[in-house]
Amino acid sequence: MDRRGFTVIELIVVVALMGFLAALGTVQFNVYMKKSQITSQTRTLYGELMQYRLKAFHEKRNWTFKFTDSGYGIYSSVNVAVSPVRSVELKHHVTSSDTANVTFDGQGGSTAAAKAICVDTQNEATVDSVVISTSRVLIGKKGEGSCDSAHITAQ
Repeated sequence: MDRRGFTVIELIVVVALMGFLAALGTVQFNVYMKKSQITSQTRTLYGELMQYRLKAFHEKRNWTFKFTDSGYGIYSSVNVAVSPVRSVELKHHVTSSDTANVTFDGQGGSTAAAKAICVDTQNEATVDSVVISTSRVLIGKKGEGSCDSAHITAQ
C-alpha cells in the first residue's frame, strides 16, 4: 500500500518547531523595538535641544528646559513658574546628573556646566544620553556608573 502524505508525528514536530521559532522571534523583536525606541527618544531630545538653542540665538531671548524623570517642559523665558510652551512625556524615564534647569541664552550658550540626561535603565541602544555644556550639546552612550558626563561616550 503506497500512502502519500505526512504522519501525525511529523506534523506535530513541524508545528512545535514553528512555535519555538515564533517565540524566539517575538523576544528578539521586543528587544529590537526597545532599542529603537530609546534611540529615537534620545535623538528627538537632542534635536529639540539643538532647535531651541538656535532659536534662542536667532531670537536673542532665553529658552529654558525643565526636566523631570518622565518628561520635560520648554519655557520661553527663565521663569518656570508659568505654564510651559510645550510639554513632552517620555516613554522611557530619564535621570539627570543634576536638578538644575537648562537655559539657552541669546548668544546660544547654556547655563549648564556639564549636565547629562540619560535613559534610566541599562540598555543596548546605540545612543541613550545627551550631554549639555555651556557651548555645545552632545549625544552619546552611557557606560557603567552614574549618569554624568564622565561616563558618557560621545557619538
